[in-house]
Amino acid sequence: MKTDMSVARKSSSIRAGKRAGNRKIRNITEELSRQEYSLGVPLLDAAVAGVFLGFKPADRAMRAQAQRCWETLKPQLNQHLLSEDETVLPWAKGAGGLSPEVINRIKQSHREMRSLIGKLIGVSFEEDPDKVVSAAGKALCALAVKLDDLIDSEEMRLLPALRKMLFA
Repeated sequence: MKTDMSVARKSSSIRAGKRAGNRKIRNITEELSRQEYSLGVPLLDAAVAGVFLGFKPADRAMRAQAQRCWETLKPQLNQHLLSEDETVLPWAKGAGGLSPEVINRIKQSHREMRSLIGKLIGVSFEEDPDKVVSAAGKALCALAVKLDDLIDSEEMRLLPALRKMLFA
């Protein structure tokens, strides 16, 4: 009898753990979806400022716009990438809902974004020399385009796949 009881408790404990894990993933996917929606205008502004500064880095208005955009995007990017890399992707891999190829593609995209972010860390669009601002502007534009592509991909593929896994 004790064996049956301990198996039942263990099974109940496993189900409770899965429900809590699913709840956490559901909350994260909802937050990621909200973040992606709120990034539209800052991404467009960042791309415009970045491409402009790539060719005309002395423009003060575009420098200020790039600085504002980067300050808006930076914390959201860090949180988004961290949430996906440390929580969502390991969960999806463990749940078997995403193929290894898809997970590797997402991770590669994240590495590319981190590389672009690295080119922007420590840059002051408002105070750095034109040469630095020109390179950073190009990186900001590339990051905005890459992020926009990633958001489209996640909205069309990743988030629906995660929702399907959660509600299956």
